[in-house]
Amino acid sequence: MSTLLSDIPATSCYKIYIMSSSRSPTPVSSVSAFSKLPPIITSEADRDFLHELSSYIDREMGKIQADNEEQRYIVYKGVFNKVIEHVVAYKPLLTDIKKEYEDTIGAIRKGQREAVFLQEKLKAMASEPSTIRNYKKRADELEERISIVQKDNARLETELAQLKAACMEREKKEEKKEIPKPHLKKDRRQIPGLSLDESTDLKVLYRKLEKLERQMKELNICYKTRYVSKTHKQELKEGLDNKVAHRDHLLWQSQVYREKRMRLKIALEAAEAYNRVKPPHQTVGDAVMLAFAQFQNSRAKEPVSTEGGDGLNREVTPSNVTVTTTTFEEDDPNKEKEAEIMLEYIEKFNELFEDGKFEEAAVHAANSPKGILRTRATLVKFREVKGKFPGRTPLLSFCNALMSSVKEAGSRPNEALSLDCVLCVLSENKLDLLYHWLAQDRLTLCLDVGHHIANHCSCTIPCKCGCQALAQSVFMRLQAHQDSVLCLLKQGRVHAGIQFARNKGVLSTENLTAMLASCPSLQLVHALVEQVPFTQESGPLLPLGVVLRTLVNKGQTDVMARCLQDLKQGTLQVGDETNSLFNAVFLDSETSTDSWIDICSHLKNNDFEDTALKLVATVTVVEALQNALETYAEKEQGYMQ
Repeated sequence: MSTLLSDIPATSCYKIYIMSSSRSPTPVSSVSAFSKLPPIITSEADRDFLHELSSYIDREMGKIQADNEEQRYIVYKGVFNKVIEHVVAYKPLLTDIKKEYEDTIGAIRKGQREAVFLQEKLKAMASEPSTIRNYKKRADELEERISIVQKDNARLETELAQLKAACMEREKKEEKKEIPKPHLKKDRRQIPGLSLDESTDLKVLYRKLEKLERQMKELNICYKTRYVSKTHKQELKEGLDNKVAHRDHLLWQSQVYREKRMRLKIALEAAEAYNRVKPPHQTVGDAVMLAFAQFQNSRAKEPVSTEGGDGLNREVTPSNVTVTTTTFEEDDPNKEKEAEIMLEYIEKFNELFEDGKFEEAAVHAANSPKGILRTRATLVKFREVKGKFPGRTPLLSFCNALMSSVKEAGSRPNEALSLDCVLCVLSENKLDLLYHWLAQDRLTLCLDVGHHIANHCSCTIPCKCGCQALAQSVFMRLQAHQDSVLCLLKQGRVHAGIQFARNKGVLSTENLTAMLASCPSLQLVHALVEQVPFTQESGPLLPLGVVLRTLVNKGQTDVMARCLQDLKQGTLQVGDETNSLFNAVFLDSETSTDSWIDICSHLKNNDFEDTALKLVATVTVVEALQNALETYAEKEQGYMQ
């Protein structure tokens, strides 16, 4: 790089221009030929700008080495850019000069890279004939060795066959020999240390036998503990050799890691230097590769020595130390240690699980590093454990431990795992845990979670178990407005639910019909049928016929009859208090006469004949009145025409 900068007078050009700009203004007579361009210095601000540039150059030059042409080039290049931005009139000219210099520098750099590539290619082509010759020579040597090995194998096979034949003949001869019968010899010698009388005394003989047995036992113990065979010495020697070889391997590995640490340090320093200066037309990778090249050149001049396995200093060269420089993360020893720690953690979990310590196994899995055991597979393993337990079930223990460790883990379980935990709590009717999890925001919520909580409720309207309130909080967080309204209705909060639906814009005929079908109740029927303010008009939210047909489809005949009775008695007010039933039927323009007849028939078939008769009479009167009004309107229109 220094050779490249010495060949290009870019810094000299930038420096000459800046120094010439800092001089005093040229007289008017000397620049008459260039009257189209304004002078460089036109005000005190220009002089201050030039003085600041000069001071900046002096400061930056003091920070770098005098023989570092690359840094000098970067400093003057930055100053030249500032001059271009400041001098507006000369900006096109100076930009063209800068572009020509940068193109020249780029062409020279490209030529140098191509020259290095061509030199390597030329070396490879020059060494190709010798390589082929060496391969042929090596092939001839291998063929000669193969022939020698084949001859040795044939000779050894012949000798082996001869030895087998001789062994078979010897075995046949030994079979023919008679095995002599063993003869027991009586030992008539006197027992040493005993007299003749003592040798015939049984008590003395027993005492002597016990003493001999005790001595024999002591000798056996000494043989096993104090003395070893000669083969043990050879085993110790082999163990020592293995230890020495292992030590040599560790020394080599230590040198490899030292080299990696040095390269990482160089890369870090180069990246930090790049971030401080951030030179244009250069990336962090270029800065790091340049630092590596300089480091390799300095190491080539100074060989590094390390202590070998035999205690001698050995030179570390590329032939005996091979270091991969592609990536540093692949050979990172911390990852191997991390993998070992995870493996030990999993083995400890399996051990606790197999021993039946499910509480401890659940806590151990929930606090696993990087969440390796915070998965559905672990939950399924706890779910498959069957049996009766005095306290919490293993599945509930794992779910509770999983939620308790959310803060330490730094993340909530995913939707599937959260749904499994909610189903576990609902199956064991532990709603207090579910309240705690939702209050602490430890679940990843989804619509299925809210639906399962809502379906767990088995109360008649209104809900008393609290499931609908829990489901409502879930739907409110997910902004599922229609489901939130249904939960409010099932809690008996009809007016609050309708007001919430009106505020969220889900108060349509289809949604109201679906709400009535999901939770039919007399309070909801009153809210839908009674005359309440709606926008600028006054009328029921749903026509009476639509409400009654929905109740017929759901089989809620009692609610139908009570609704009609309340309309007749004025308890449910629609318009005039004395004619609420008449007003409700009259305002219903969507229900046909056949539909009213079907509703009346359904009431009559379910032993509500009086209510059916009143409804039939009201429908008949309303129909007659509507026909009369239509006839009157037609006649009035005819008179007007």
